[in-house]
Amino acid sequence: MRPVVRRLRAGWRRRERVVPVVLPATRRRWRRAAATDPAAQLHLLYARRRHEVLPRYFAKFDAYPPPRTGVTRAWRWYISDVLIQGLRVWRRHSGRIRREAGVPRGRQLRELLWTAVRLPSVPDNYYTFELFRPEQRARADAFLHRHETKGALYELLAGAPDVEQAAPLNDKVAFAAHATAAQLPVVPTLAVVGGGAEPGPEQPLPATDLFIKPLAGKGGRGAQRWRYQPDADAFSRDGQVVPRSSLLSSLAGVATATPLLVQPCLTSHPELSDLALGAVATARVITILDESDEPEPVIAIFRMPAVADAIVDNMHRGGIAAPIDIDSGELGPASGYTTTRYLRHPVTDGAIAGRKLPRWDEVRQLVMAAHRAFRPRVLVGWDVTIGPDGPMLIEGNEQPGVDGLQRLHGTPLGNHRFGQLLAGQLSGGGDGRT
Repeated sequence: MRPVVRRLRAGWRRRERVVPVVLPATRRRWRRAAATDPAAQLHLLYARRRHEVLPRYFAKFDAYPPPRTGVTRAWRWYISDVLIQGLRVWRRHSGRIRREAGVPRGRQLRELLWTAVRLPSVPDNYYTFELFRPEQRARADAFLHRHETKGALYELLAGAPDVEQAAPLNDKVAFAAHATAAQLPVVPTLAVVGGGAEPGPEQPLPATDLFIKPLAGKGGRGAQRWRYQPDADAFSRDGQVVPRSSLLSSLAGVATATPLLVQPCLTSHPELSDLALGAVATARVITILDESDEPEPVIAIFRMPAVADAIVDNMHRGGIAAPIDIDSGELGPASGYTTTRYLRHPVTDGAIAGRKLPRWDEVRQLVMAAHRAFRPRVLVGWDVTIGPDGPMLIEGNEQPGVDGLQRLHGTPLGNHRFGQLLAGQLSGGGDGRT
């Protein structure tokens, strides 16, 4: 039975890229609102054109192929994605929401299933967007969904298939080289080792702490921090000590499947030390080309560790994040994956809400300059750290997630400036790259 169970579990993970059934009544609702409502325009565009881009998107991730018939799509959506997954997330979260928000579990289940079918949306978003709150549920139609952006709208926005060669974002080494050539401050690449990567010129590692992560990794998975020990001229991690001269060869021997990217550990700005916990807190800033074909920062969040000795600041690694006022750099209350809002840091008691990030104007200028250097990209999610000497690029993301942005800001992106510019670009209102 174990091989069967493993196959079923693998299949369940692969089916996470969903293709919802859009009800005729929902399409009519979108069509009526599309003339003045950017969210409705984006929902409708997704429904009309997803068949053009979903097959190649699904193929990237070894996911289930998009369903070919209406019966298959309906079965997969209503039974697997709505009912089964809905019961899973309801069992996981309903007790906590009953205690924290006072919403009965039975009502949660009814609302969860109905909103999933009506919007349509994966059941998880009932809790992600806090649709159990009446004020959030009243504007549920304006939320954008991962299956719309990641699977279709961003793919439509990408334009020519050679955009990665002109403006590399997916290859971390090429990204850093492109940014350096454009004279942008970016985290340097010290080495790429293992996984069949071509060895570069032999260079001694600097005598400083190192941050090492999988070259193709996301979300902080597989990240390592090696501390430099000057007395021994060696690096240490989890009780293991490796001489500085042999760390690269040691890593290459371990990383047989996936190359590892070696970078220097960064330091956060002194004013952020009580939020960074010794790691590096980062800002995610989204820029989109505006009506004049110029980059515009439209929304941002600030991510910080909330666990002692954390290596990364990602929320699914125990971190928290706070919304950033895009103009002033002021933080709002932070949260993780619960309804708890943090006005102060849960570990250090450092102020979060009402705090202004240092050198925020420089962050804005940096991401706009970076977007100009990475044309013809239309939309980019920039990860930026604010260090003692100013902001520095970590990486750029061609398909930034929308769930966390909407959750932390407590507002849908469909009718936000994000949605307005995205709809304009996809309808040809920008420069016509669709």
